[in-house]
Amino acid sequence: MARTADRYRKNYVKTKKTDKVYQAGNYLRLSVDSDYTGSDSLENQRKLAQEYVSRCPGLNIVREYVDDGKTGTDFSRPAFSRMIADMKAGIIDCVIVKDLSRFGREYIEAGNYIEKVFPFLGVRFISIVDRYDSADANCSRELLLISLKNLMHEMYAKDISKKVGSTFRMKQEKGIFYRTSTIPYGYQMDESSTNYRICEQTAPIVREIFRQYSQGVSSYTICKWLYENHVQTPKQYAQTGNVYRNPEDGLKSWHFSTIKRILENPVYIGNVIRHKSEQSFFAGKKVSEVPEHKQIIIENNHEAIIGRQMFENVQKILEQAKGKKPELTCKRQFVVSGRNVFQGKLFCGSCKASMVRVGAYRSVKGVKEQYKIFKCSTHRNNCALCDTRAIAEDLLCDILYSTIQKQISFIKGIKKQAEKDIRYFFEENLKQEEWKKQKIISKRNLLEQEYMQMYSDYAEGNISQTAFLQYKSTYQEKIETYRQQENVCAKEEKRIKKCQAALQKLLSDWLRFQNTRKLTETMVEICVGRIGLFTDNRVEIKLKYQDCFAVLDSWMQKEM
Repeated sequence: MARTADRYRKNYVKTKKTDKVYQAGNYLRLSVDSDYTGSDSLENQRKLAQEYVSRCPGLNIVREYVDDGKTGTDFSRPAFSRMIADMKAGIIDCVIVKDLSRFGREYIEAGNYIEKVFPFLGVRFISIVDRYDSADANCSRELLLISLKNLMHEMYAKDISKKVGSTFRMKQEKGIFYRTSTIPYGYQMDESSTNYRICEQTAPIVREIFRQYSQGVSSYTICKWLYENHVQTPKQYAQTGNVYRNPEDGLKSWHFSTIKRILENPVYIGNVIRHKSEQSFFAGKKVSEVPEHKQIIIENNHEAIIGRQMFENVQKILEQAKGKKPELTCKRQFVVSGRNVFQGKLFCGSCKASMVRVGAYRSVKGVKEQYKIFKCSTHRNNCALCDTRAIAEDLLCDILYSTIQKQISFIKGIKKQAEKDIRYFFEENLKQEEWKKQKIISKRNLLEQEYMQMYSDYAEGNISQTAFLQYKSTYQEKIETYRQQENVCAKEEKRIKKCQAALQKLLSDWLRFQNTRKLTETMVEICVGRIGLFTDNRVEIKLKYQDCFAVLDSWMQKEM
């Protein structure tokens, strides 16, 4: 194996000499169908990158991004997304991968990142085994080869997808157990990694959850009990390996949905459900849920944590709880669809947690009416962690509709003038920024000429070393100031151009709602960015195009 690695190390790309030290991110990926000990193992990828960097003094690995058990056929991977965010934030300016197949197996998207996104962000890309380094000018001719290679990776991925899918289907039909990426809370893999075995650390927690619920304890009380006893959530346990909170760890509250998933999961009586969802990469089919009657159950697959009698009793209680809940429909329906269109937009102003949509009752003229409200999810799970706050959905819709209509009225009032003058307005602003930038460049050029004259005088012995060094210190401070001012001008130019494009889009997007008589799902999606609800019943709304409205407002003030 060492000789194979040396074959790649002999021909490391010789990059152009530079004093710059790149802050690199090492990206590692292992497919869910890969073995854990072969040449593509995470440890081998890590060692190869470290060896490569040790031979390149201009590289420094500052971050590592690991997607374990993630397919290379798309780029929606957690670690990959964090890496892109760190690039945009300027934390890393170089990406290192073992080879292109670890980066991704989708031809068009991989080529787009390498040829467009990374150069735009000023990010250096290194594929060790492929001997590719974007900092080396001689590598540009290899882009075609890279594209062809990515195409082969994609074709390979489709073929593997078909074969792996067939293998999984065969195992499901024969009732053969196979490992998935997520191990149920309360279990761990056995020594041979071929089946589940009881985890003595977390299994008691599962038993206690079932015991309490079977005795009539509510999910809310169970969540509170888990928090008060410092039990980490399943996600925190998977990340830290600690069942209970350590002093240095933060502690999150358990959620109702987590309790419900545990109580409904037959894995705790030794059964495994497979084929709950299906997708086909090679056929272009996205993930879809499989009806319950088509799912495959492997019975008595492993040792049970819960007795069958208790599990069945809990299922009866869950069914009774479902039966007690009436179908809640709001008589005043503002939003077109019945789903929660504020998901990902509505948050608690104090703890920043999302607001959840739940049913409630109220009396209107002596008649009991069902309606929907939004509650802080943290308070709902444990009232001690956040103060109470809630808002009725119809009231929130009224507030949003009124806010949006005010902005639409404002846009309508300036529409003609905006359409006529918007281009001229932004062109003038760009001219002013260009004039400022040129003025700064002129000052910088004069300062550089002055510096050269002072250096000449110093070289000829006309001024002392002390005087020259003192002048040089002042010169460097001024040059840095001019450089910062140039950057400010460049950012302002970029902001103006972005705002111009956004304003033109704003006029067309928002005015389409001028005759809309109620809040719609499309209106929320296009107009609303984020909503915060505070203890004093204050609602803070951040609209999309907020900066554009500020520009329009200041513009109109000047026109007046």
